[in-house]
Amino acid sequence: MMLKNYFLICIILISVHQTQAQKKSDLLQEIENLKSAKDSVQNQLAISRKKEIVSKTESESYKAQADELLETNRSLMQNINNFTSASIEKSENIGKTLESLRAKEIQLKKITDRFNSHDSIALLVLTDFKKALGETANINVTNGAIVVALNQATRDGLTSKNADEKAVAEATINKIATVLKNYRDTNIVIEAITNTGEFDVALNQATLVVNKFLKQYSITSSRISPVAKDGGFSEGMNIKVYPKFDTFYFELREDMKTSNN
Repeated sequence: MMLKNYFLICIILISVHQTQAQKKSDLLQEIENLKSAKDSVQNQLAISRKKEIVSKTESESYKAQADELLETNRSLMQNINNFTSASIEKSENIGKTLESLRAKEIQLKKITDRFNSHDSIALLVLTDFKKALGETANINVTNGAIVVALNQATRDGLTSKNADEKAVAEATINKIATVLKNYRDTNIVIEAITNTGEFDVALNQATLVVNKFLKQYSITSSRISPVAKDGGFSEGMNIKVYPKFDTFYFELREDMKTSNN
């Protein structure tokens, strides 16, 4: 009986021992599992921290790039504004230059038209003198003036007491006066040329013709004047007809003043 109880106690002890051994093994296994879980969590935590650092670095990089892009955009917009302002200013300057060129073109056209007008007047006067006095008359163009040289017969006839000689001279003067009255926008110079140095005598001769034009043919006194000139070895009398260049230059000067203002 005792032996039986002994075996029973041994069996119970062995069972208890085995049970405790099994529990210990389970505990150790559980500890190992917990360690593995802990290591896994720590690894995941380390990975997460690394990812966080990488994300933070990338975020800072993106922010830096965004800031750089914003600064570049601001600089680009400023350049565009500056370019736009410069373009507008340049366009305005071009407009002013074109306007100034148009004004100069108008001035040049006026000058050209006036010169052409003077040339036309000179040509008309020359043509009319040739029609009135004949192709054989001594008529020339010198320095823009039409010059009619009075022949000896006309010069002598002006002061001659011979009726026929005087009539011939008067006829010539009448033809010249008729042409002069048709061109009121011209100035006239009666030029007496002397080869003796007697300028007072020459001037008196020129004045005689001037007075004839004034009194007999109503030529305006402001248009006509007498002069005496040394002819060296020659003598004579010329009637010079000029377009009114003084009026032309005065008007041109006033036009330029107005344009500049």
